[in-house]
Amino acid sequence: MKKTFRVIAAATIAAGLTVAALTGCSGNDSTSGSGSKTLNVAYWNYGAAAVANNKALASGFEKANPGTTIQLTPIAASGWGEYYANLATLIASGKHPDLTFISSEGVKFLEQNNLVLPINSYLKSDPAAEKIKKDIAPGLLKSFSVGGNITSLPNSWNDMVVYYNKDLFEKAGLPAPDGTWTWDEFEADAQKLTADGVYGYAWTGTEIFPGVLPWVANQGGNFVSDDVCTATADSAPVEKAYTFLNGLIQKGISPAPPASNDIISDFENGKVAMFGAGRWPLPTLVQGSVKFDITRFPTGSTYKTVVGAAGYPILKSSKNPDLAWKFQKYSASIEVQNSLIGTASAPYDSIPSSRTTAEKTVAAGIPPANSALYYDSVDKFPALTPFPAPAQYSKFESAVLADTQLIFGGNDTVKEGLAKMQKDLEPIVKCG
Repeated sequence: MKKTFRVIAAATIAAGLTVAALTGCSGNDSTSGSGSKTLNVAYWNYGAAAVANNKALASGFEKANPGTTIQLTPIAASGWGEYYANLATLIASGKHPDLTFISSEGVKFLEQNNLVLPINSYLKSDPAAEKIKKDIAPGLLKSFSVGGNITSLPNSWNDMVVYYNKDLFEKAGLPAPDGTWTWDEFEADAQKLTADGVYGYAWTGTEIFPGVLPWVANQGGNFVSDDVCTATADSAPVEKAYTFLNGLIQKGISPAPPASNDIISDFENGKVAMFGAGRWPLPTLVQGSVKFDITRFPTGSTYKTVVGAAGYPILKSSKNPDLAWKFQKYSASIEVQNSLIGTASAPYDSIPSSRTTAEKTVAAGIPPANSALYYDSVDKFPALTPFPAPAQYSKFESAVLADTQLIFGGNDTVKEGLAKMQKDLEPIVKCG
């Protein structure tokens, strides 16, 4: 979920809050002690927006808790895998943040390295937190859990839905999809949409999350076992998904990914009729002229929504876990959640974890017309768990993408390519 998922980062939740200068922003060891009111929060510094938004979140917490100081530790990285590697280096050097920002890719990394403090006991003893928890779809909490341990309250997330061009559907004489379609029906529609230089469907070859994963999930498959300790790339569900997608390429319905450096631009320019993504394309699409809406991915042997969440888990290195819990709880509070509503012309690029806020977003008329699907996709439908992210996520992602490219580029057959992928992943996906 590299570049695309980073913009759904929980940091964006704070974008609606007032940005204020912090008392201190450093990468020094946490100075929090049992009597201290200082916390150190590490986050992925992917650019100016990450810095500004994390400062806003910290400032909001300081204002709500007078006398508290939040020190921010920005960690530069080109993607999630590199971010977690750099975070591990930071901790190994003797610097100990109280909390760190992560996405679903980081859950296994923190758990397997014994870095995270699960929040189960806090949830049981904190009535206010229980209220927040009840307002979060169970699927989101499950996506942020390992076994029975909840890593963190998620404070933003993204799912995978299908964006479609309404004018192209009308031109092809097709009714708007209602999400009840099968893979065969999806392919038939995509075939009719493929004409005059337009591809019926396209997906990215540079990321797993918005690329092949929804199709693997909807065959009841995954790239890893339920405990994320064994690779399952050569399993039957994965083979069915890759065979279907490879067929779309061979029939000219889809380009061999990556279709271009920016599928969203191709969609806006009418070169692609459908593509998969979360809420992150929304701020771009509402500024353009393309008429669009969203629907569910087609159902294969089953249907599961692919979900990626984000939050601020507490690290075991924290000298003040109670105050750290208070910060995490604040990041998922209704005050912060409501800053995600945005406006019709300037919607946010992530989905609030609060069901109440999601409903307010729909009531406010934030596009698209079927915007209720963003939250309903995880609240009313099963979600893929676990997220395929072993502790060595960077190596895992690189291997999957490289072998996938060989398959869709025509260098390997599906069976040959997945056999190679399985062999490549076996030393990466392991526990103990």
